[in-house]
Amino acid sequence: MTSLISQRNLNPYEFTDKLGEKIVIRLYDHHDRDKLIEMYERFDPDDRCLGLPPITKECIKRWVDYLIENGYNVVAEHNGRIVGHVALVPLGNGDAELDIFVLRQYQNRGIGSELMRYAIELGRRLGFRGILAVTEPSNLRAKNLFKKFGFKTVSSDFDECHMYLSLTSPSSRTKLQALSTS
Repeated sequence: MTSLISQRNLNPYEFTDKLGEKIVIRLYDHHDRDKLIEMYERFDPDDRCLGLPPITKECIKRWVDYLIENGYNVVAEHNGRIVGHVALVPLGNGDAELDIFVLRQYQNRGIGSELMRYAIELGRRLGFRGILAVTEPSNLRAKNLFKKFGFKTVSSDFDECHMYLSLTSPSSRTKLQALSTS
């Protein structure tokens, strides 16, 4: 999938997070695999959602390889270390499912928002009709982030909350344009 992404000219960019640190947001590169696995090995088990990321190194490797082979991936990097990751995995119906993770010590610094901006623009450029995010109903941080970007809850039960962002509706474009200027 990397070849299709590289043709889309989504450039990396650097921003200053809320603590004044320089963070780079960019497309995943095949050289990032070990750094991405390392990030997930350091992931706080209390921050896992719906069983992800997996816990053991072997399971993490298989999961990361699945996301790399089947999805479009974006990373947040600080001082050469990957500290955040978002993946868009095509669902086969014109939509993509979104997975987003940021290491605990890098949360509440604007990194998740920057990853979301990049992923949504990537999804739009790749021609996805919409993006589906699935989280636990109790994961208020994720739900608030998704709502900030215009996702709407489409179903929720005891185990899962499904939220959807249309990439084709004019109202979603207006909201995203407003967010990109903030």
